[in-house]
Amino acid sequence: MMVRIAKPHTGGLARDVACAPASPCALFAALFASVLAALVAGLFAFPGSARAAPIRAAQTCHASAALGEDFATIDPARWICADNHYSIAEDVIFVRFRLDPAAPRPAGFVTHAVTFARIDLTVIDADGTRRTQRYSAAQTHHMGGGPLVSAPLPPVTGQSRFVVARIVGPWSKTLASDARLDSEPLGSGWMLGQIVAVAGICGMLVVPLLMAGGYWVVLREPYVVWHTLLIFAMLAQALVGTGFIHILAEPTIFVEGAISTFCYALMGASALMFVATFIEPGMLGRRTAFATRVIVALTLCCGLVSTLPFEVLRPYSTMSVYLAMGMAIAFIVWGMIDAWRHGSRLVLYQIVGWAPALLVAGYRIARYVSPDAQPTNAIAAQQLALAVEVIVSSMGILSRLLDLRRERDRATALALELEGVAGRDALTGLWNRRSIEQRFEDLFAQGFRTMAVLDLDHFKSINDRHGHAMGDAVLRIVAHALAGDGDTRAVRLGGEEFLLLLRGSDSAERAERRRRAISTRIALELPGLDRVVTASMGLVEHDLHGQLAARFDALYAHCDRLLYEAKRLGRNRTMRERLTAFTPPEPLSAVAAG
Repeated sequence: MMVRIAKPHTGGLARDVACAPASPCALFAALFASVLAALVAGLFAFPGSARAAPIRAAQTCHASAALGEDFATIDPARWICADNHYSIAEDVIFVRFRLDPAAPRPAGFVTHAVTFARIDLTVIDADGTRRTQRYSAAQTHHMGGGPLVSAPLPPVTGQSRFVVARIVGPWSKTLASDARLDSEPLGSGWMLGQIVAVAGICGMLVVPLLMAGGYWVVLREPYVVWHTLLIFAMLAQALVGTGFIHILAEPTIFVEGAISTFCYALMGASALMFVATFIEPGMLGRRTAFATRVIVALTLCCGLVSTLPFEVLRPYSTMSVYLAMGMAIAFIVWGMIDAWRHGSRLVLYQIVGWAPALLVAGYRIARYVSPDAQPTNAIAAQQLALAVEVIVSSMGILSRLLDLRRERDRATALALELEGVAGRDALTGLWNRRSIEQRFEDLFAQGFRTMAVLDLDHFKSINDRHGHAMGDAVLRIVAHALAGDGDTRAVRLGGEEFLLLLRGSDSAERAERRRRAISTRIALELPGLDRVVTASMGLVEHDLHGQLAARFDALYAHCDRLLYEAKRLGRNRTMRERLTAFTPPEPLSAVAAG
């Protein structure tokens, strides 16, 4: 079998080509600078354009109620006029806005884009007149700039005193806590600067996602897969959580909510597995590693349950996701502490990267779970924290890549060193017979098809008359005269016998020049030697274009026979033959049959 390999380096048979990756510090600085640029753009760019126009109510109250209850019949003691104690345990949640007579008249209702069944909007005038407009979830307007839905209010006049939103089948407390009135019928959404900032931060997640493919080519490690899955979940949740998904498609409110909640669970599970597999082997305790996988399974199960469209799950769906995220956060922290205790170096990347994200997530969970706090989404802070985590984690993976490269370089250097010791002749520095036999098929496939075997004439007499030190000096000079280049490989077979492998149409002439140069080099460098040192050579030129195969031992035997002939005919000469491949003629029977 003929194996073709890349052109070797001059004077050697081993190759090792590697490209140095970019500096992790430079990568981190570039990505982090981009995040800061996005934030600066969000804070200072276009400050007066597309500004949101919420209408501040004189008082905002909320109350939970059964499906058949009317807001007018609710006991006043059940109304909570503070940003806390929100509940979705009942089928309906009311939000009542007392209008400020001095404020502009509202035209639209805006709330968080979370799963619900229906919203009934009622305007109440001073004389008790009601005007009601009902909207199913599909009839509300989903904004592309912010995780918001909106709906036009019934006509609001100067006599209007209250606006009441009746939200049926709420799946999250934020439907009430984020509810507000707006000057635009379809809502004005985020300010343009905030859209630019959050969009820039979301865009930062794309860069590590693209880099992950490159990492996988080099690092076939599980943590690369988990990191990629983590980034994908972050990006999908960002598209939904910011409302940007409505620029691309129009999913239903339930599909949107299911994607968002499951992505949170997937983020928690992927983050746990990334931490468990990224930390150096042996740096996590056995119990920690086992518990981590149990929590991963529980987190994914909670995420799947939250996507099921069953009414019985509605009051617990969002809470289960937050609790699952809380468990994931707790075990991420536990795993990092355990790895730190065991002396992990890579856990520093996890601590730095996850600190902002864990703080934001913990803040959101605490605000949602606690009855005394107002639920909040903190979208901008969340996206920034996630972008920081992804950047630092990518930096950590790059650090692993650099570590592996250094380990590979050390192993390669050691292998080359051992190869040099085992594959080269200690006296002359030329390759030895063992090394050239191992590489012969590759070299032959590269075109090294001329073999020459040389033997110094009457070398024993030099050792006898001048000592072995002089003999060694002669052998070293011969090695220099025969030294290889890009088209020549020089080998010491043993004693005073050498071998040349050459390629090119003038290979025989080059071998002959090297043989003749031996006498000249020795005469110049060893003037104290009282005789001319010559060499005899047997050379075989193999067909350069034919498909003849060759074995080292067979070709060497052929050259050795020619060397013996050169010795027999008087030494200091070359005996040369050429092997040519011919295509055998077809048998006469085959010609006749044709």
